[in-house]
Amino acid sequence: MTKTSSPAHRMLSPASLIELLHSRRFGVEYQPIVQVKSGEAFGYEALARFYAADGGAVPPQTVFDALESHPLALYQVEHLLKRMQLDEAPSGELFINLDPDTFHLGASDSGEHALVEMMSERPNVTVEIIENASFCDAEKSLAMASTFAERNVGLALDDIGAPASMLSLPVLLHMDYLKFDRHWWDHWQSPGYRKLLATLMRFARDHGQSTILEGVETAEQWTEAVALGVDYVQGYFFRECFHTVHP
Repeated sequence: MTKTSSPAHRMLSPASLIELLHSRRFGVEYQPIVQVKSGEAFGYEALARFYAADGGAVPPQTVFDALESHPLALYQVEHLLKRMQLDEAPSGELFINLDPDTFHLGASDSGEHALVEMMSERPNVTVEIIENASFCDAEKSLAMASTFAERNVGLALDDIGAPASMLSLPVLLHMDYLKFDRHWWDHWQSPGYRKLLATLMRFARDHGQSTILEGVETAEQWTEAVALGVDYVQGYFFRECFHTVHP
């Protein structure tokens, strides 16, 4: 989940946002993360889903963009979603996105943190930290990573290679998983991009980190991912096999 927005993401009015949330028209989709060697689901990423009154999908970023100017409401919604994502999850490794800004909204003077306590309850949880867009984001991500690492919660760096993202080396070194964004496919034939991807994967192997390639949507991309030597893949190519939704 990349921290970006577009004009289309700013069209949800306050009244529509309140009505959607009060009607609890949100749920979770579990997208499989597939082990390349076995071709089987290793775990699932929990993805927030929102719905209009007519049942149509509302892009999650539209909702989160609308909530950005209401920090308390943002935290409350995220807390509800995380609880749902944990309670309804299939067995296996569970990957949950968490924005560093949302994480820091839950910090308290006592040192207790409801989201940290919640995610520490379940074994085999990996927190996906959204890639940084600024220096301030990197500092927040590093503090968040350190907090979860102290509780032995797994860590994954999400959106590596997404447009407008920045790579923080201290954050990178904290991770158990490196997740490469779907935008790598847009430059798959570029020698420079392929060399950079291979370098990052080699670093991950040398550092004992696992790699996940997102955006696998076709049999051809699956074949390319296998040839690349990535550990895990994720994408709509596997949706029919493992798709799970809780509206």
